[in-house]
This record gives sequence, structure tokens and C-alpha cells, in this order.
Amino acid sequence: PQGCGLGLLISNRLAFMLGSKHGIQVNSTYGQGSEFYFEIPLHTKQEHKVVDEIIINVDPPRRESEIKDPCKCRRILSVDDNDYNQMVMGRALNKLKFDVIKAFNGADAIRMLENPQSYGIQRCSDKNCSIFNIIVTDLHMPIMNGIDLIKKVRSLAGIIGKVPIVMLSASDEKEQLEEGLKAGMNQFLCKPIKEAELIQCVKHYYNVPAT
Repeated sequence: PQGCGLGLLISNRLAFMLGSKHGIQVNSTYGQGSEFYFEIPLHTKQEHKVVDEIIINVDPPRRESEIKDPCKCRRILSVDDNDYNQMVMGRALNKLKFDVIKAFNGADAIRMLENPQSYGIQRCSDKNCSIFNIIVTDLHMPIMNGIDLIKKVRSLAGIIGKVPIVMLSASDEKEQLEEGLKAGMNQFLCKPIKEAELIQCVKHYYNVPAT
């Protein structure tokens, strides 16, 4: 199968996810070329399940102590102009006891983040309340696309600008994914969306009930 061609940045993150202590290293000799390599621990006598989903996690793996409980809002912002995708995301995330707030383009999402009260969205009493625990956004949308949304969110002051962002796209083209990385996305999921993949993304950040 053809790879995504995401370059050294993603490869380095993946190396750490697989247990590498130093990530990707390089030996380079001028005029001869470069050798890139990494070291990971491997275990014998252990069955491994082959996973066919495409999940690109830019964040390094988290220790159990780093996976926290969401604030009392338990709210996720779903940004997608497709009603069916919104339905799939809502069904999966509701299973995790999160309220799903829908926006149908990036501009609407930014308005919700900047002025949630006008949409009937209230902050909880948690001092670290970010209004939304996670933002899940499509890449291709009218008015404001996913890349521009991510850039705008990352420019917001305070904890809201640090909310984890999962980007969705039916395309895994190198240029688009690199744009997402530069903009500040945390994870990437390839459409069509699968509930198990979406749930796995949420569990990367928050303690959630078993489904």
C-alpha cells in the first residue's frame, strides 16, 4: 500500500509512540548520503492485532496519570458541513457521555468559542473550563475550512486556544496533512469515520466510561 508521505515529523512522533527513547536519529556523510534510523523495544510471545484504521496521532503517548477527567461541561464541538458525518460523530461521542455541539463551518465554530453565551453555552465551575473539551473538525468546509479554523483556535488566548483538535478528511495528501500539523492539529482521522477510531482519540485525553 502507498504511504501518506508525512515526512520526518510524523515519523519521529510515531517512533516515540512505539517506545523509542531518542526518536529518529541520523548519520550523514557529505557527498554520500544520510541514514535515518530509530530503536524500539520489541516483545516476543505476544500476539498483536493488525489494525487497518488510519489514525495519525501527533501528540506523544500519555502516561495514565496524564489522562484526566474532562471538566464538568463534558462537551465536544463537532465542525462539519455534512449532516451524516455529524450524526456519526454525535452517536459515538454521546456513548462517552459527552454533549456534542454542532457547527457547520469554521466561522460558526469560532463564534461559539468567542461568545458561547449567545448560543446558550455556559462555562462550568471548573477553574480549567475550556467550554469544549475537544474540537473535531472536517478539513473541507465552506466559509472557513478546517486548517483556517485550527489556526484561529490556536490564536485564541487562554485555555480555549489549547483545546485538543482532531482533523478529519477523506484525503491523506501530504500537503494537507502538513498544513494541519503546522496549524496545530493534535490528531488526524481519515474518512469514512469509524466510531472506534473517534472514541480512541477521545480516550487519548480523557477518562471515559467503557462503551
